[in-house]
Amino acid sequence: MIPAPIEDAGLVRRIASLPPDGMTVFTLGRGRVRGALLHGTRMVNQMRANHGLGPLETLVLGRAYLCAGLLCATIKGEDGLALRVDGDGPAEGFSVEAKAEGAVRGYLFKSPIFPDAPSEAIDTSRLFGRGGLTMTRFSGDRGRPYTGTIALRTGRLAQDLAVYYMESEQTRTAFDASIHFDREGRSMGAGALFFQALPGSDDGFLTEVEDCLGSLPSIGLWFAEGGTRDRFIDQLLKELSPQRMGEKAVSFSCDCSKARFGSFLGSASRELLVDLIEKGPWPTETLCHNCGSAYYFDRVELETMLASARPL
Repeated sequence: MIPAPIEDAGLVRRIASLPPDGMTVFTLGRGRVRGALLHGTRMVNQMRANHGLGPLETLVLGRAYLCAGLLCATIKGEDGLALRVDGDGPAEGFSVEAKAEGAVRGYLFKSPIFPDAPSEAIDTSRLFGRGGLTMTRFSGDRGRPYTGTIALRTGRLAQDLAVYYMESEQTRTAFDASIHFDREGRSMGAGALFFQALPGSDDGFLTEVEDCLGSLPSIGLWFAEGGTRDRFIDQLLKELSPQRMGEKAVSFSCDCSKARFGSFLGSASRELLVDLIEKGPWPTETLCHNCGSAYYFDRVELETMLASARPL
């Protein structure tokens, strides 16, 4: 991946003053509920720079990155997962992937998004319309992926993920993902939180946890104002007896490279390589849709690929 520069010097300074990105995994109520709190301000801003997004697109894809980052807490080893939303609304959908190590990448199906209502009246639930949410889990031991799909209920990812877990895994789960923008449309803080019932949890305590979630401040604003994960857990979740289980790094990261794209080009048909060599354009641009990185190949590199290609 080629990280794109963040051109706004003031934003760069502000981000540098914030606590680092990352995720804290914890339990509540002496092991009755597990949770995770993610700070992802840097991740969202790097995503925005690489994909060249406006505020609305950053909000939509950024929330997807934050939720996928949270779900890194539910997988381990070499496992991974993918979240996909397909809809008939103005945004059409997105595809986001996450690995247990905390690497998150993905893209919007349509950018820019042209909403069917004035920006001040936007309800993000209207951006996807009718469609479905799909989660796919990949096993590091090369076992068959598991895929589950539900119809979109609200068009709000956090709420539809909760529905997915209830319908697919019969597990009560709650999500919240938030990005705080300043008056200039800069994403100054981003974070997410999830709670999930564990075996043995009782309805009374789960109701208490859900009530707590509803009373919490905006997580994006919390991090924008310099709040830390430790202070959030110690102060705002204190009454739920939190117990930390570990920390995990989470970041916008993609394993693409020029060598990998060169391999793809080199294995393309001879007709395509000949056409590129004879007609251009030079250099030939290849683009990673997952992270927005562009890799270029000049005519000499294409000729070398053709010379190494298998004969017809």
